[in-house]
Amino acid sequence: MELTSLEPLPILVFSNLLMIAFLLLLSKKAFREPYTFRPWRRYLVILTSFVFCLFSFWGTDWFHYAEMYFSILYVSGFNTSLESVYSLIAAVSPNYLVFRAIIWGVALYLLCLMSKHVSLRGDLLLAVFCAVWLIDFSYGRVVMAYTMMFLGGSLLMKPIGDKRLVSLMLGIVLLLLSLFFHKTAFFGVALVILALFPRLLNKRTFVLAMIMYPFVLLMVQLLLMQFMDTAVDARDHSSSSTVGQAYLNEDTREIGPAYLLYLILRYVPYYMVAWIAYKMNIYQPEAAIGSAEATEIAESAEIAESTEITEDSEDSETPAPPEAPSEVRFFSRLTVYCVLISTIFLFDLGANTFTLYMRFLMYAFIPGCVVLAWAWQYKFYPRLTRLTILLGLAGTCYALLYSFYVSYLGVAT
Repeated sequence: MELTSLEPLPILVFSNLLMIAFLLLLSKKAFREPYTFRPWRRYLVILTSFVFCLFSFWGTDWFHYAEMYFSILYVSGFNTSLESVYSLIAAVSPNYLVFRAIIWGVALYLLCLMSKHVSLRGDLLLAVFCAVWLIDFSYGRVVMAYTMMFLGGSLLMKPIGDKRLVSLMLGIVLLLLSLFFHKTAFFGVALVILALFPRLLNKRTFVLAMIMYPFVLLMVQLLLMQFMDTAVDARDHSSSSTVGQAYLNEDTREIGPAYLLYLILRYVPYYMVAWIAYKMNIYQPEAAIGSAEATEIAESAEIAESTEITEDSEDSETPAPPEAPSEVRFFSRLTVYCVLISTIFLFDLGANTFTLYMRFLMYAFIPGCVVLAWAWQYKFYPRLTRLTILLGLAGTCYALLYSFYVSYLGVAT
């Protein structure tokens, strides 16, 4: 079924702009102490976010999924590229909006559960999420896998009260379930498992990773070339076995300064939050160090770095931030690993891997929300945190305006 009449009309994209503006007005209070909403405001933020996801006209995937939904129901023998679980959801959904409501409703609910479980102001996390990465959340079905695996990972790092066994079992079940909700979920699950080990990321391993980066690029290039040789004759992108080939053949890069600015505003914040996350993971407050050792360190460059963390705060009397809780550090490691590994696919590897780069990089936006929310709450590198959020907000607004402009040109021509 061809949905040629359902293209992103300017009025539809403009409705997304209005919803984002409304969300920003609602959520801005969470950026001020005590970083909380009144209950009615919190529910309204969540409801508006859900409506935005339900009617996410700014991206072409809204129409792509609509076409997939009707094809699954009405085209006999249609071989969809969607995972089997989405065919089941489509079968029990009376219409396309219910189909979307199930997917994004469950994902948003799991995200809210995660925000309550992490040791920070959940309302502040929601505010950062709406300002910076709601449009990424609204785009694709992969958010089901995101929220499952990240909630599962947080349960493994921080049990629910004294229910350690229940938390362990629930965390493992969520990780395994996420594998059925997107073909790239193996990437996120592998990162979650890696991030569960806190000692793997420190100054030494970070420097070692930077040194090894060129060799990793070479290895990935060789593996991709081998993959392309074995799959070069594949033409049917509708089956799971050829999705990777489709990603490598797809070219999403466009020429032009407007699109280049779009890429900068959308993806640079990922690297900024990754740097904050790395600093957060290795940060150790002076109070956590023994007094004798603290005396020795006070004369070293490490204390200079520690004071740098808060020296750009508006309040010169602001105390040093505390050490981040274990589950927040877990998300900081996730952010660093995701950005480092996904960036491998940004380089010229003998095939077009830019789509893979974007897909893998987006695994960092939920962990990035946790990192930015904690950094904002405890004034950890406050200038850099504020700049990251503002740049991410600019990226959100520009992405919607760019989509509006493109849709207007489509109507005009």
